Amino acid sequence: MKASIHSKILNGKCIENKDSINKAFEQYEGKEVKITIEERKATRSTEQNNYLWGVVYPLLKKGFFDTQGEVYSIEQIHEAMKQRYNYIDSINKQTGDFVRLPKSTTKNNTKEQEAYHEELRRFALEWFNIIIPLPNEEIFINS
Repeated sequence: MKASIHSKILNGKCIENKDSINKAFEQYEGKEVKITIEERKATRSTEQNNYLWGVVYPLLKKGFFDTQGEVYSIEQIHEAMKQRYNYIDSINKQTGDFVRLPKSTTKNNTKEQEAYHEELRRFALEWFNIIIPLPNEEIFINS
């Protein structure tokens, strides 16, 4: 079993969810444990994910079809855009060579996810002359 409990540390002590933390320790009484403490970061929101998959990627898919006649799946669009705009450069320290590895958008925090969305909006405008609306904007598409 694994316990993950959020708390805030002030003056070297946990000040939130103390009862849950104590109960978690009680469950492991007499056992060797591994304790990991890490800063909590806001991961991308459900709304951001819905916007990405429901607005941004479908418009990019339409852009590829309208300008190049290519039909790509939403998943193919996702992988291509991650490769281009949401990646980690892994560097070989001996040779200096690097390989660009796409990073899962599930690992993005809210700021990183919005930066990714902005890159995709810029790409859509430059490549396809498509203006992708911001999350709180409405658009009408002529079929």
